[in-house]
Amino acid sequence: MGVRYNGTMSPIMKSFQRHLPIALTGLTLLAGPLASGCAAEAPEGIDNLARFMWDRFDPAEGLDAGAQETEIREAVDKMRAEYRDLDLVLDEGDRGKAFFTGTLPDLEEERIADLEGVGDRAKDIELGQGFVLANLTNCSIQQQVNLLMSNRSIEIHPDVYESYDKDFDSDESAFRDGDTNFITYKTAYKIQTPPVGSPYSAKLNAAARRINTDDGEIVITRVYLSEAAKFDGEGSSFDLDFQMEVYFDLDGETGHFYTMWRRMVLGPVDNSSELFISQTLGGFQDWELEVDDACAAGILDD
Repeated sequence: MGVRYNGTMSPIMKSFQRHLPIALTGLTLLAGPLASGCAAEAPEGIDNLARFMWDRFDPAEGLDAGAQETEIREAVDKMRAEYRDLDLVLDEGDRGKAFFTGTLPDLEEERIADLEGVGDRAKDIELGQGFVLANLTNCSIQQQVNLLMSNRSIEIHPDVYESYDKDFDSDESAFRDGDTNFITYKTAYKIQTPPVGSPYSAKLNAAARRINTDDGEIVITRVYLSEAAKFDGEGSSFDLDFQMEVYFDLDGETGHFYTMWRRMVLGPVDNSSELFISQTLGGFQDWELEVDDACAAGILDD
């Protein structure tokens, strides 16, 4: 499944990659719609599971609702097996043992074209790059939910954002407390001035979903750019970004599965370059450790 990378991000690339919004995910076989409440079998392999889960993010209705939740539960069971095969270990002396990072094949146009605001940009998704993180985190699932339902990212990642704001379409406290299991929201942020290139502002459409199972709760999020980002200067572009995250219990620990498909150009560097890919994957680890530190400090306890 792609490459493993546990490096440290360079100062130049830090500003490029450490603004990843905490929200976000292969073969190209498309999953068809549910039929008469019959559940489809979840595939094997992290690449395939990424697409399978992406296609099932929006809650189904009627008879299909139960079948869809069965599919998601079975997909997470297979994800647990993949994590065990990766032999990830939460080791305070070497946190790198808790991470697997790699690349993913392109996300197909038909999987994103109907998302609000994407429109004609979907046809350029093959120009993007897919990334994946499989991680064990010291945070509880509830702590991650508390982060999702807040604007604390600007506090946890203070050298990334100039501004950061989430606008929820319904009562975020109801989702945080488990009284509702689905919520949508919008995020607007601007990054600080980077050492290379210029600051930019971005707007995201986002949603989160909670599913209760006998093996613990599953939380899934989806985030994507609702329009191309706006740069203060010239020579850069950022017009496609699709992210999905899955949190689940793994033998008493919290598994975090994060995927991103991104099309971005930062001066002479674009998302297809080896430098961009390696530094993005390294940036995932730095980002996760900052969130872990916030959980350990109790910042995300409520």
